[in-house]
Amino acid sequence: MASSEGKDIMGRNIKRLLKQHGMTAAKLSEVVGVSTATISDWCNGKTYPRINKIEQMAEYFNVSKSELVEDPDQMANATVSEEPALMAAHWGLDISGLPDDERQRVVDRAKAYVEGLIADYEDRNAK
Repeated sequence: MASSEGKDIMGRNIKRLLKQHGMTAAKLSEVVGVSTATISDWCNGKTYPRINKIEQMAEYFNVSKSELVEDPDQMANATVSEEPALMAAHWGLDISGLPDDERQRVVDRAKAYVEGLIADYEDRNAK
């Protein structure tokens, strides 16, 4: 997801959340501890935030991490029942028996972990 498309999606989501909360990039930069230039780069799809910054923004905006990193149109069209099957197939886990909120928490954490790995890889190989 740290592809160009993923960065663009993240940027659009951050801009949408800033607007919904009547918030400036300067205020968000204070909240997550980065420069306003970094917020601008995220919003413009130039760079991708590290996982800890995604977690801080999700907590601050009171949204799931997936609401920051995924295309809202695709999220609306995805069926929740596919997620446990995908998790089971990919990681050998069956989370279908978990309550919805716990299953979503597992899915969010797995996605965030993978996003963090991708961001770290891209940071190391950007030189």
